[in-house]
Amino acid sequence: MPNFVTDLTQEESLRQRNTLNLIASENYPSPKCLDLTGSQWSLKYGEGYPGKRYYAGNNLVDELELFVMQKALEVFKAQDEYGVNLQVLSGSVANSLVYLSCLQPQDKILSLSLADGGHLSHMHDTSSWNKFFEHQTYGLTQIGERDWQIDLGEYEAKIAEFKPKLVIVGFSSYPKKFDFVPMCQIAHQHGAMVLADIAHISGLVASGLHSTPFGYGVDGADFVATTTHKTLRGPRGAMLFAKNYRPDYASSLPDKPLIDIVNRTVFPGLLGGPNFAQIASVGQCLLEVLGSEQYPDKLTFGEYSQRVLTNTKLLEKTLKSLGQNIVSPTETHLCLIELKDTYDSLHIQQELESIGVIVNRNTIPGDKKTAWKPSGLRFGMPALTSRGISEDQIVELANIINETIENLSAKHILIERVHNITNKLNWWYDKNISTEETFDLLDDIKFE
Repeated sequence: MPNFVTDLTQEESLRQRNTLNLIASENYPSPKCLDLTGSQWSLKYGEGYPGKRYYAGNNLVDELELFVMQKALEVFKAQDEYGVNLQVLSGSVANSLVYLSCLQPQDKILSLSLADGGHLSHMHDTSSWNKFFEHQTYGLTQIGERDWQIDLGEYEAKIAEFKPKLVIVGFSSYPKKFDFVPMCQIAHQHGAMVLADIAHISGLVASGLHSTPFGYGVDGADFVATTTHKTLRGPRGAMLFAKNYRPDYASSLPDKPLIDIVNRTVFPGLLGGPNFAQIASVGQCLLEVLGSEQYPDKLTFGEYSQRVLTNTKLLEKTLKSLGQNIVSPTETHLCLIELKDTYDSLHIQQELESIGVIVNRNTIPGDKKTAWKPSGLRFGMPALTSRGISEDQIVELANIINETIENLSAKHILIERVHNITNKLNWWYDKNISTEETFDLLDDIKFE
């Protein structure tokens, strides 16, 4: 009999294989990573931490968790200053656990505004945490036409005025690089703790292609949260790092290492049994980052990360040459464009999806439109770089995007051009299905 779940899973696999994924927060983990997420590790319950579990049968999960913790610290060269918790499940959960670890009701939090590139989990208007904490935002400064960046002077002035207990540094749609050190130093000088959210850029940080929040004393963030499925190219998951001592400016907290406070908040404070299949898969990802295991493309992780930056810049450069308005020229894995004022970003996103190009509409600095139909589109290159997209294919993709936005070509022609690209890209999964068979089934996929 037909099985709806397995049939739908097959359709989703075909959809992913036969579309061009420009979602900046998505990527393709190695087959080994993906296999581990469904491995026997998922069958084990293990409340607690290595050496102190509440159930029997945990000798091997203890070894696993300790090993992956060691590799996580090694990837970010953070062994001397930080500890890490692997049980936090997701990036937003990791951020929430920091709030629970270091704040009391009515404490103040400062973060980048949503329109300027902040994230929903950073205490914005829709956050459930707003009922517990007082929140304000800092913004970006315009330095040219459609060009915005962090202004450290305004950042410090906002901290001095608002006097937050926690400052969040880290963004979800900020195309430029920035230096964590002065942002941490300024916050610490004013008595605030710092949460660095590197969910989007952790792969770049690990490759040495972006400044690091892992630093000594006032130079480093007190807490560092990251997901593992974006530029790290691992499974859906997260890690939460914290300093292995209590800094002087955190005197309101118990006199114990920050990582111990975090661990107590994670379990038994909020979560129960860890997802060991996720932890095992994260471990495989970290081995690939460190080079002791290899992703199927045979690139070192540093080579892959550099290629992500190069590919993103080429996509942006080509879009600009075609007349699209670039917002804050990219230095990272993502780029933004501002659509003409009369254009509907939701409609354009849907039109791109209907031809097999997957993007997301996005707010931009100074946006006067709503978050549902903002002024911008966001493009990221981690996923397509994992599939081995070439420079010529990126130029062709930029032309396809432009022709869709400007309604310059017939849809059936654009669909065929997309398929000409996807047909030549790597696909590491579903080896039992040939490329020809896959494309025979393409008509069954509906782009809505």
